Amino acid sequence: MNVRFVAQMLSLVVLAIGAGILASAAVAALYGGDDLVALLTAAGVSFAVGIPLHYGSRLPGRTNIGYREGFLVVGAGWLTAMVFGALPFLFYGMFGVVDSLFETMSGFTTTGASVLVDYDQPHGIMFWRSLTHWYGGMGIIVLFIALLPPLGGGAIRLFSAEAPGPVSERLTPRIKDTARGLWYIYVGVSAVEVLALMAAGMSLYDAATHTFGTMATGGFSPRATSIAAYDSWAIEAIITFFMVVAGGNFALYFAFAQGDRLKIWRDPEFRLYLSILAGSIALVTLSLVLAGSHAGGIQAFREALFQVVSIQSTTGYVTADFDQWNTFAKTVLVMLMFVGGSAGSTAGGFKVVRILLLAKNARHDLMRQVHPTAVLPVKVAGRVVPDAMRTAVLGYFFLYVLVFAAGVLLVSIAGSDIVTSTTAVVATLNNIGPGLELVGPVQNYALIAPFGKVVLIGLMVMGRLELIPILLLFTRGFWRR
Repeated sequence: MNVRFVAQMLSLVVLAIGAGILASAAVAALYGGDDLVALLTAAGVSFAVGIPLHYGSRLPGRTNIGYREGFLVVGAGWLTAMVFGALPFLFYGMFGVVDSLFETMSGFTTTGASVLVDYDQPHGIMFWRSLTHWYGGMGIIVLFIALLPPLGGGAIRLFSAEAPGPVSERLTPRIKDTARGLWYIYVGVSAVEVLALMAAGMSLYDAATHTFGTMATGGFSPRATSIAAYDSWAIEAIITFFMVVAGGNFALYFAFAQGDRLKIWRDPEFRLYLSILAGSIALVTLSLVLAGSHAGGIQAFREALFQVVSIQSTTGYVTADFDQWNTFAKTVLVMLMFVGGSAGSTAGGFKVVRILLLAKNARHDLMRQVHPTAVLPVKVAGRVVPDAMRTAVLGYFFLYVLVFAAGVLLVSIAGSDIVTSTTAVVATLNNIGPGLELVGPVQNYALIAPFGKVVLIGLMVMGRLELIPILLLFTRGFWRR
């Protein structure tokens, strides 16, 4: 195990957190908030730890690492980010220890599940709360891959452990250039959304904080009623569009920017992603109209459009209390929580590509029963899916179900009812945010017992890293030489 490399990467995480907190302190100074001292203190602690650790673990030139170091850096990196990212909340007295860790992990994992009750908070601390989303959306480790000197084979190890989805696509010959290209797109699209929201009437502060939540598919808002506070068709339309974008595969956008204009439309996962969105919007709109819960079809479509996109993209912004919708509409939303976005997106969930592969695999097995001697390869986009990938998806599905079941049992021990426990686990494991009942769209996670919050923290990070990097840390074989 290359301990020096692990320490070097963790020092960079701490320094990145310190830089973000310092930027939030600048916002606090601009608005004259009483959170300035807490933010400066938290930034100072981060730099006091990060700088000595960084210089004490400097790497001797080009470094090659194995998969163990890659998975350990990613897993430990997110836990380190949670601890140091919670310092502003603790120093300001906004939350206790467990709630500070919960809010921070929810931010970095882009879950958006909150324990915040009083939204009358200073601008700086709320800016940091939203900035945690933006940091976590594309991934801090991916940012380091883009900025650091060459890591040899270590870069692909880190990228594979951090990037969501069953395939970490190398878009350029050098993985460093791939990471840099993804961050360029992430920053560029974020800037466009900020400008669009400002044009629709938002202040720069509101536009920036809501962009952080949209592009990272996080959902934290400085407003207690989320996007409903603005009651604006234009703002909802802009955020809806960018939620759809954030839930798509950024590798396709990279190809589009490089001149391959048709790749995005040829991609079967992206087409299925859009088809699920469109079909679900139509079904929810129709159910709301037939249930007579809305004054007209236009309002029903407006709410269905926003909430379906928000839930499937795992953003979690709300414009309506969907917990009061009819059973069919709520069931559709809960099913979409499991689906999530595309591989290579900032969205959580099981991922559309895995659903596509499971469906192809099921069809393949059915056809084998009819034609037992035929050679019937599983194909996606005209390419044969390797058996190793099919096996990996089936294995991931088993682990996903196992973790989900264990999570529901553990959260229910804390005393929550079955609907609250189940949807809280669905919403955190899939990095969505709002669930139903006590964790519904107009409620939050403040009433969950401390033990339940600790379990949900674990589910959030496992969902963001797609189980494997975290579960591996608890296996004997991972630590064995």
